[in-house]
Amino acid sequence: MNGIWQLFREDLRRATRNVMSVIVLCGLVIIPSVFTWFNVIASWEPFDNTKNLKVAVASIDEGYTSTLVPLHINVGSMVESNLRANDQMDWIITSKADAVAGTESGEYYAAMVLPADFSERMLTFYAAGSPQTQIDYYTNDKSNPLAPLITSEGADDLSAKINAEFTQELDTVALAILSSLASSLDDPQSQATFQALETQIGAISTQLRSASGTAGIFSSLVASSVPLAQGSLNLLGAVESEFTSATGAIRQGVDASAGARRAISDATAALSSAFTATDDRLARVQADVDTLFDRMGAETDSAAAGIDTIAADVGALAAEATQFRDAFAAIEPDIPAESQPEFRALLRDLDVTVTRIEGVQSRLTQAAIDVREGNVAAQSSRAALDGDVEQARSSLARAANVYTADVLPLLDALGATLAELGTSFGSLSGDLSFVDGVAQGSVSMLERAAVDTGALAGVLATSADAFEVVHDDLAAALASGDVEKLAQVIGSDPATLAAALAQPIGLDRIAVYPVVSFGAGMAPLYTVLSLWVGALLLSVTLRVEPPTRAYDGGPELTLNQQFLGRYGIFALIGFLQSTLVFLGNILIVGLDPVHPFLFMLVGWSTSLVFTFVIYTLVVSFSDAGKALAVFLLVIQVAGAGGAYPLELLPQWFQNASPFLPATHAIDAIRAALAGIYRADYWIALGWLWFLVLPALLLGLALRKPLIGLNKTMEGMLQSTKLM
Repeated sequence: MNGIWQLFREDLRRATRNVMSVIVLCGLVIIPSVFTWFNVIASWEPFDNTKNLKVAVASIDEGYTSTLVPLHINVGSMVESNLRANDQMDWIITSKADAVAGTESGEYYAAMVLPADFSERMLTFYAAGSPQTQIDYYTNDKSNPLAPLITSEGADDLSAKINAEFTQELDTVALAILSSLASSLDDPQSQATFQALETQIGAISTQLRSASGTAGIFSSLVASSVPLAQGSLNLLGAVESEFTSATGAIRQGVDASAGARRAISDATAALSSAFTATDDRLARVQADVDTLFDRMGAETDSAAAGIDTIAADVGALAAEATQFRDAFAAIEPDIPAESQPEFRALLRDLDVTVTRIEGVQSRLTQAAIDVREGNVAAQSSRAALDGDVEQARSSLARAANVYTADVLPLLDALGATLAELGTSFGSLSGDLSFVDGVAQGSVSMLERAAVDTGALAGVLATSADAFEVVHDDLAAALASGDVEKLAQVIGSDPATLAAALAQPIGLDRIAVYPVVSFGAGMAPLYTVLSLWVGALLLSVTLRVEPPTRAYDGGPELTLNQQFLGRYGIFALIGFLQSTLVFLGNILIVGLDPVHPFLFMLVGWSTSLVFTFVIYTLVVSFSDAGKALAVFLLVIQVAGAGGAYPLELLPQWFQNASPFLPATHAIDAIRAALAGIYRADYWIALGWLWFLVLPALLLGLALRKPLIGLNKTMEGMLQSTKLM
């Protein structure tokens, strides 16, 4: 022990023998402090200066005008306006070309480009299948490894801010409308207005259902006219001409107006034409009969056959007239009570007309028999036949007059009602336009009109049902107290509730073991690295080969005395290094540790352990030991967990970390700086000192066989006269 102390005192005397050696030793003491302080201060609060990072923002947004609300909105311009007031980063509002070019050149650390359809996507996000709104984000990873990460955080914050503000604005508008509605419903005048609205909706439902019934009546009436019109077209060419004219009139009417009233008017005109055509046919029958009787003397058999043919045609006409009359009788229950007398008069005249036409048929049959038997009887039948035809035409004329004077106005009134209540239904007009192109114009038009009016009746009935539902819902809403409850939920400040809906969750950060800054959190890593570098510089600057005697003429020292005695100067300088570094961290840098003494204690322990480990490696392996110390420095920069959590590092780093001195030194410094959890400080400090044992074993026992090898290696290096 005395030899160790003598060697230490002699080394200390030699170190302070001249000014130059003192200056070198002072440099060795100061260098670790400079390394630590500069790095910690430089990284003290780097994220407070993100406002100096230039980030370009370009908007090519064209804006959007909704079909519902004719207001042009440009969300891109709103974003640019908000960024001008944002100091999170140095936002540069520019064009897309300049933003991309500036990012490539390094003028900007990043660039964000709002696309041309930015507003449209933002304002139509609710539509089914709408794509998510995207912002093009350009980064220059070459400029700086951390800058893209920081600007990316800014981009994410900007995206989140846009989403939150957009959601808040939508919620504010919607809730303000609901709040206003809820408040207005409490007003007596508003209550009266909604009561009136409820009554009006009920009246509309009743009118629609009445219109549905009217459309059904007209559909039945039009359908009943089809057989008569078809028979008239087959029997008489004049009827075809009349219906062709009617078709032209209908086509012109449909083209000029898509309303239901024109279609109904054309259809009733076709019915009138059917009466006229039937009368024309009776008149032609009378003319044909007169012609046959005039030439009866020369062609008796031919005249008789012609009369039979006419009789058969008149019989068919009587059957069709009967069918027409029965169709009118079928819709009699649907005719309004005030129009029943006129409608019954029409039916009576039609009955008389059918009876007279049947009488004409009977008279023609008898006339054909008389013609075959002789002229005298035939001529008397001719006079009676003329009288019967005139009576049939007279009764038909009365029926037509009743139809025109009484029934036709009723149909016109029904058509006007349908036109007034069914203007929104264009199917009838479209169908009539299609019928206009059919070859059998009038007949086809009547058939289609019957179908369409039936469909119109169904649509009107459906609409009436819908209005009844609205009426019932409105009545239920007015009768309940839900509106008042809604007003209580929304409150008097919709903006406050909208803000809560936009960001329903707030984050309250609670630091369990707080440190004063980001730099303070990085201080353990920088401090440990500086002490390792300081110990490495000692092994490079000072001679590690101990002398065999403490002084000239002194007793010869054993290998262990030489080893431990020379380490004394290393321990002393390392102690001074750690003292200056850790005191400076407190007094100059401002780390403010929770446990100051323990903070200093771990500093001294770290320095002693590091200097002993490196000293042992260099003494044992000479220059190879120096290289090994540098290798350990490289491994500990990342593998000690000073900057990144070990869980983020490759697996082999995680496996090696427990065997690195810096790992336990950093853990102990953190515990003294921020606070101790149970005994984590002492555990880390214990593991740190435990790593001295392998070095002690190497220096005191395993080093002896390596002495000869080291001398041989040094001789070989010196022989190169370069190393």
